[in-house]
Amino acid sequence: MNSQTHVLMGAALFGKPMPRLAWAAAAGSLVPDLPMYVTVGTLRIAGFPLSEIFRRIYWQDWWQIANAVGHNFLLWSGLALASGLALSGRTRRAWPAAAAEPGARPLTAKTSREGAAALVFAFSASALLHSAIDFLFHRDDAHMHFWPLSDWRFRSPVSYWDANHYGNWFGLFEAAIGILLVVILFRRYRALWVRIALLVALALYVAVPAFFFVTHHG
Repeated sequence: MNSQTHVLMGAALFGKPMPRLAWAAAAGSLVPDLPMYVTVGTLRIAGFPLSEIFRRIYWQDWWQIANAVGHNFLLWSGLALASGLALSGRTRRAWPAAAAEPGARPLTAKTSREGAAALVFAFSASALLHSAIDFLFHRDDAHMHFWPLSDWRFRSPVSYWDANHYGNWFGLFEAAIGILLVVILFRRYRALWVRIALLVALALYVAVPAFFFVTHHG
């Protein structure tokens, strides 16, 4: 999926009961793709064209390992499990209710271990969800999700972008999911700047395909 869909999905699923959790979830959803953005940005500044970046440099071992770390099932499931256990039992039952009470003092990573565990869980669970979705919808560009224990890749019959493997249909499905998530989050959060960010995410469903169309067919 495209990054904005991962971010919207993470915020919608793991962003309750406090807004801080939504931001942690959004950050966790973006982190798996961070190595790609940093690398592409650096190479573009250095003068490399996109065609060379994605047709040659992308496939080098160091970049594939960076992708493997970002989309690592072992890393994110371990963090999600550890933080989930920290929230289990009495703490897990009491913390969300206390945080949601009107006038209650917000629990944060600075003020409570429960708040820290909740932030880590939202972050890591969102990163794990991102990795799982990419596991299902990447084909030739599949990641090594179990690295360093294994370099095996699942090459899905469905690609989120490749038209030769249902990419066009999946793109329409993803856009529909994205619109639904924007509506959900738009109704949940009323802050103007949050809603502006959601509208920007919505616009990306048009801007990203247009960019790649111009890049490849310009």
